[in-house]
Amino acid sequence: MHINCGGPEATIGNTFYEADDEAGGAAKYAFKREHWQTSTTGHFWDVDSSSYNYTAQNMSILRMDNSVLYTNARFTPLSLTYHVRCLVNGNYTIKLHFAEIVMRDNRSHYSLGRRIFDVYIQVSIN
Repeated sequence: MHINCGGPEATIGNTFYEADDEAGGAAKYAFKREHWQTSTTGHFWDVDSSSYNYTAQNMSILRMDNSVLYTNARFTPLSLTYHVRCLVNGNYTIKLHFAEIVMRDNRSHYSLGRRIFDVYIQVSIN
């Protein structure tokens, strides 16, 4: 299972990344995918919610391999959850890739490297 968080589908080498490009919201559950869904919670108070889709696009030119994975992002102030269904019992390798692509009012350099991520992977015991 490979998901391009907030971005279009992409094939890199032999790996196919599914698109996650549906508009988000302050409280939304996206159920259209067959094997996985997303849910988001939280409202950005300083942004007009009628024109905001909770995704960001990098406006700079990326000169690196696989830049399509770092061009778009889904974000939320509280919770972003991916629900992957029907995985068989076994060991899995989880890889998360992060990139700072949102620059606000030319002041974001003050917050670079200061993000906090709380990653929780829930297992089901039968």
